[in-house]
Amino acid sequence: MDMIYKMFRAEVKGVNADEGTLDMLIPVSTASVDRDGEVVEPLAFKKTLPKFMKHPVLVSSHDYRDLTSQIGEWTKLKITDAGVEGKPKYYINEGNEQADWGFKLASKGMAAFSIGFIPKEWVDGDGVKEPRRTYKEVELLEISQVIVPSNRDAIQSIRSKSVDPITNKLMDDILEDKELVTKPEETSEFIRIPVDNGNHSEHRIRTITISEKDGIKALYCGTDKVIMTYLFEKAKGWDMAKAKAWVKDHEKKSLEVEHEISQNEIIDEIDYLITLIDKEGLSDKAKESFKELTKRLPADDIAVEIIDFLHLTPVIEIVKKEETLTSTDILEAIKRVASK
Repeated sequence: MDMIYKMFRAEVKGVNADEGTLDMLIPVSTASVDRDGEVVEPLAFKKTLPKFMKHPVLVSSHDYRDLTSQIGEWTKLKITDAGVEGKPKYYINEGNEQADWGFKLASKGMAAFSIGFIPKEWVDGDGVKEPRRTYKEVELLEISQVIVPSNRDAIQSIRSKSVDPITNKLMDDILEDKELVTKPEETSEFIRIPVDNGNHSEHRIRTITISEKDGIKALYCGTDKVIMTYLFEKAKGWDMAKAKAWVKDHEKKSLEVEHEISQNEIIDEIDYLITLIDKEGLSDKAKESFKELTKRLPADDIAVEIIDFLHLTPVIEIVKKEETLTSTDILEAIKRVASK
């Protein structure tokens, strides 16, 4: 059977900032039915825990491709009725930004862990009065911290796409802690200076170029028409002091943006539009706006699949797939459906 991952929010009981260690509980319990309708019994891990402790690596977000993704190790793990009690030691203050950030999140009680295992024994239930599946014995392979980005705009972008309730609650809590996400930061490639702390969840966010020559980009919210964060390329000689000075100097100045709309950005906008339609549906006024969009398409490029995009199933009864459709055909079909 393939590996299964389950997400749990950790409960931090003690912090040693000097050593980079934490005492925590990952609450795997028989009362915790997840969104898949499944339960992992704490004792399910007991048999294979000694094997796991021979190589107790703590990695970031299941990423084994980069050595910096190994952010620490588990010095202790114990199975109790309440879940998995553990003591991770983070490799802090050693030049590993992921380890430093992961420890900072965990020390504030803002850490979620994904446990990877292969099921060995389980019992299936009816999914109503009892869990759909209860895992009795599993082979523990990995306990990975889910590292949330350290800047507000990136968190909000992920938050708008995530469907996992544990991750969503974690990100909401982090967004409320302004100390964590509004400070300038330095990554391997950029100096990042946040300039807008608004809530941009579910907004259209893209990267724009302020100056290709000077190596200045920005994360731009197309919904609110504001720059959220400036990105300064370190390869162009930017450091934190220079970047902060530039932002201060340009606070109230209008900027000329060197940005050409790419086809990928158009595709992103269409994907965003589809998401909105799936969520909210189409009003009569929205259908009128869509008619204007179809006029931009050459007749040969209009496919019957556009019917699925509009969620207007009755149109299928009006046109035949083997016929070549024109924009006029589509518009007339929409009119007939809209009038029903």
